[in-house]
Amino acid sequence: MKNTYKRSLSFNTIILLIISILSLTIISASNSNYLTAEQEITIKTVERTADLPVEEILEPAAVITEPITVTEKPEETKPIVEEKKVVTKKTTTKTTTKKTTTTKKATTKTTTTTKKTTTTPKVETKKEETKKEEPKPTKTLQQTLAEKTKKYGIEVGNISISGSNFNKDLVKDDKSYYYLNNTLDKKKDNRGVPFIDYRNDFTGRKTIIYSHSAKDGKSPFNYLQNYNGNKDFYKKHQYITVVYGGKTYKYQIFSVYISTADSEQHPGLEYYRVMKYTDEEWGKKIQEYKNNSDYDTGVSVSKNDKILILQTCSMDNRYYKKYYRYNQLVMAKLISVKES
Repeated sequence: MKNTYKRSLSFNTIILLIISILSLTIISASNSNYLTAEQEITIKTVERTADLPVEEILEPAAVITEPITVTEKPEETKPIVEEKKVVTKKTTTKTTTKKTTTTKKATTKTTTTTKKTTTTPKVETKKEETKKEEPKPTKTLQQTLAEKTKKYGIEVGNISISGSNFNKDLVKDDKSYYYLNNTLDKKKDNRGVPFIDYRNDFTGRKTIIYSHSAKDGKSPFNYLQNYNGNKDFYKKHQYITVVYGGKTYKYQIFSVYISTADSEQHPGLEYYRVMKYTDEEWGKKIQEYKNNSDYDTGVSVSKNDKILILQTCSMDNRYYKKYYRYNQLVMAKLISVKES
C-alpha cells in the first residue's frame, strides 16, 4: 500500500515536471528560429523519459539533471533588457538638454539684474553732488558796495548799461584825478577806475564821469566806442544806471558824438569847463548837445533836464594827432531817482 502511494506521488511529480519543461521549450522556440544545443538535449531527454517505465524515471540522476537546464533559460531575455536601457539613455539626454537651456535663460536674467543694481549707486551719487552744489545766497549790490566802501575807505558806487555786461565800480575823485591812473586799493594802474568830477554830486544841471579807453580792450570805458555811428546798438543799450550815495539814478541816452578842440579854451570843451547856467542858457546848451549827436535818438530834452555825461578818449583814427583834444561823449538825461 505504501509503495503504491509512493509511486503515484512520484508519477504526478514527473508529469508536472515534463509539462513545465515543454512549456518553457515552446516559449523559447517562439523567441528564436533555432534551438541551442542545450535545448536539443533537453527535448531528447524528455522524449526518452516518456518511453521509460516509471521505475527508471524515478532514478535520482534524471530528476536532478532536468531542473539545472530549466534554471538557465531566463538568460535569453538579456537583449530585451539592453534595448530598454538604450531608450532610457535617450530620454535622459533630452532631459539634460532642456535643463541646460533653462540654465542659460536664468543666467541671462541674472546678468540683467546685475546691471540694474550697478546703476543704482550712480543715481545716489548724483543726488549727493546736487546737494553739495546748492547755490549760496547772493549779496545785493548795496551790500557789496557797503563792503567795498568799508574796505577801501572811500565811497564806492556802481555804473551799468542796460542790455549789456557793462558794470563798473565808481568813486568820486578830488582835484588830483588820482583814480585816473590808480585802483581802489591804491595800486598804480593806467586804466584806473571810473570817477565822478569833484565839482558834481548829481544834484546840479550836469554830472560828468571820466575813465580811460584803450586798444587793449581792458580799459573801463572801451565799451562806449560801440555807440559811434551805430544807432542799432544804441537802441538796445540806451539806459544807464548809477548807484551812489544811497540812491539809484536812471538815465536815458539822448546824444552820442566825438568832441574835438584845438585848445583848452575851444568851445568844444565847454561841456566840462562850465558848470553853471541860467535857465535860458541851459535850454540852449542842452539842445546844442542833442544836435551834435551822430544820429537822432528821438529823445527830447529841455531846460528842466539834468544830464549825465560819460567822457573817454576817442579811438577813432580820423582825429588822431589832428586836434588838441578829441573825446568820446555819451550824454543821457535823468528820468528817475530813488533810494537804494
